[in-house]
Amino acid sequence: MKSNIIEFEKFKIETDNKVFSPRIDIEIFVQAIQGIIRKDSKILELGTGTGAISIALAKNYKDISILATDINKFAIKIAKKNSEINKVDKIIDFKESNWFSNIKDNKYDFIITNPPYIPKENSSIFSKLSDPKDSLYANKNGLADIYTIIENSLNYLNNNSYLLIEHAHYQTLILKEYAKKFGFSHIKSQKDDLGFNRISIFLNRF
Repeated sequence: MKSNIIEFEKFKIETDNKVFSPRIDIEIFVQAIQGIIRKDSKILELGTGTGAISIALAKNYKDISILATDINKFAIKIAKKNSEINKVDKIIDFKESNWFSNIKDNKYDFIITNPPYIPKENSSIFSKLSDPKDSLYANKNGLADIYTIIENSLNYLNNNSYLLIEHAHYQTLILKEYAKKFGFSHIKSQKDDLGFNRISIFLNRF
């Protein structure tokens, strides 16, 4: 079993070849919610992997609570360990869940996710990536999991709350139109270090 320690500005993450490895721009989610996050916000992260996104949020915003989920049992185990290493285990709870399958009737102020969004038909182009395939590739031109999340998110959000989705830059307009069908307004695109749209931020007004 190959493990590795990745160092970010404010924290360290232990990862493993059985879990999606966080990229260097992981704090893009911290930047994306700056100015809209509120004290005592409740956050649901779908597909936490090593826990890096939730840990980054917890390190920057103390007065919040996070439920981080993943379908991968081993990911939940390593994410819990990482939360303890970074002393944010009192802010983050973890649960095994296939997207919303094991989420009860709780409502959240933010749902955040970095789901698989590379089209499965393009997998040969990215053959050098060592992450688990189910953390990278999705059907429907890479949009299947994102569509599932958009379609179900309203059931788990408070009024005037936010859905943040990481995706490929060329998927931005497609997601804007798709999310509109389910009552979401696109309010912002957070760009990555190369200047490409990387996170779409949607507001729920219902």
